Amino acid sequence: MKKMTRLMALVLCLVLCVGLLAGCGSSSTDETTTDATDTTDTGEDAAAAETADDGSTKTFTFGTDANSTTFDPAADLQTNSGGALVSAVIEPLWTIGTDGSVELRLAESYEWTSDLELTVTIQSGITFSNGNALTSDDVLYTLEHLRDTSRTSSMVATIDYDATYCPDDYTIVIVLTEYDASLFDTLGNASNGILDRETCEANPDFTWLIGTGPYKLQGDGISDTSGWTESVQYTLVRNEDYWGDAPYYDEVIIKFYSEESTRYADLQAGNLDAAYLTEATYINSIDAGSVAGATLVKQAAQGVQGLSLHSSVISSESSGEITTEEYESPLLDINVRMAVAHALDIPTIVETLGEGTYDVATSILGEDNWAYLDVGTYEYDPEYAAECLAEAGYSVDNPLTLTLVAESASFNTALAEACQAYLAVIGINLDLSGMGDFATILPTLLTNEMDVCIGSPSNGSGTDPASLLQQFGPASDNGLMRQTDSTLSSLFSSGSSSRDTEERVSIYAEFQQEMYDQYRFIPLYTETKSYGVKSEHTSFADALNVTNMLDVTLLTD
Repeated sequence: MKKMTRLMALVLCLVLCVGLLAGCGSSSTDETTTDATDTTDTGEDAAAAETADDGSTKTFTFGTDANSTTFDPAADLQTNSGGALVSAVIEPLWTIGTDGSVELRLAESYEWTSDLELTVTIQSGITFSNGNALTSDDVLYTLEHLRDTSRTSSMVATIDYDATYCPDDYTIVIVLTEYDASLFDTLGNASNGILDRETCEANPDFTWLIGTGPYKLQGDGISDTSGWTESVQYTLVRNEDYWGDAPYYDEVIIKFYSEESTRYADLQAGNLDAAYLTEATYINSIDAGSVAGATLVKQAAQGVQGLSLHSSVISSESSGEITTEEYESPLLDINVRMAVAHALDIPTIVETLGEGTYDVATSILGEDNWAYLDVGTYEYDPEYAAECLAEAGYSVDNPLTLTLVAESASFNTALAEACQAYLAVIGINLDLSGMGDFATILPTLLTNEMDVCIGSPSNGSGTDPASLLQQFGPASDNGLMRQTDSTLSSLFSSGSSSRDTEERVSIYAEFQQEMYDQYRFIPLYTETKSYGVKSEHTSFADALNVTNMLDVTLLTD
């Protein structure tokens, strides 16, 4: 075992050195090149505009990691770029705090009028930014759109659409086929904000986004599309007809960067007011005060990142004459899953790569979740891992190849390479050819045709475990990151359908233990969102939260 441990230490050291050299080589303060088109003021000009009292434009410029793939909030999986957009442009019926408290937004009231009937009254007099009045029929359309979009269909699968109706323009009665604890969370999710039926049906491809929020995309999306420069940035301007308090900033610019080094460099150069950061080198640099005028703002998220092991039979159909091809993943064998888990020195990987910016995960739920159970971390034991792999018929002399799919961001790449090095020692070849930019890997994610994926055990969001663990709910057409295990599905259904909090805590504790015992997902680290924020904006730091990626936009004068 000692020989294997020393070997792995050397291999990981080499992997990290290559990654650090690549990252440090592009972080010089002299570097001012940006992936995004330079359409904004310099930092000094932007700061002056933001603080001016002479009526000039107050602008906030935010640098994020990736281009949003669509203006359809139900279909877009880019939670950073897409989240920053939807939190400012569209609004949900309500929002839910981490303590379960409810803050009404578009809804004036709600009431469970029976065990399976939720009656919601929306505020009157609210209009979309194009002038159309908000009605209960728009709420119904939004629910139908969530149902008809593969990524979100499972989130609203318990709604009885035949029975759900709108008795008047401001009331909707949502009828369920069975009680679903996650539905209330779903309706409070920023990305599930209410859409304008008339606009969306006239523009089914979602080439633009219209909402009731404090901001709107600059232009009208028809003759004027100046608010969107593909692969470069969004430009949001105040919705002058907003029903609530006017937002603080006149203009919010969300810029995309495929390389974090250039995003960091633009923050250094003063071209950004805030930047989303993932790499320890840059996070720690901000924290150490190395970037003049910038402060590190961190927020704990409920998500857990790790390796999702897709132990399922993958089937595909070709067009024309239907043919079916089935691929039985080697991960159907629990011995292979055990080998993967015990071959990885998880604390060393997380602590070395993260350089103190991430905590080692000890379950599939974050520690701040009310149902969290500490089930522990898989023990690093390469000799035992090799024995498990041998039980499945593989070894160093007869290696097993597994394909990994993940977005090729710098941290993900370093994480994948570290896992690849550890697994190679016992006889597993982790093929990284499936990594790429988000648009490239999205089709694979949607069809679930992979062995291993870096990501979260959830394709839902919210604060309730029934929302966070949506992948274990009713199957959708594509089964995005969905596990196929009857025990886990049964536990999820029991937890989601129970109205008793104490009972649900017990069910989700059993669920987390079963996940650990079945090696379906290997937790690596708990998510922490980090931002470099220019000092003149630090008074807005408290507005950063998990639900709304950059909710500074909602602050009022």
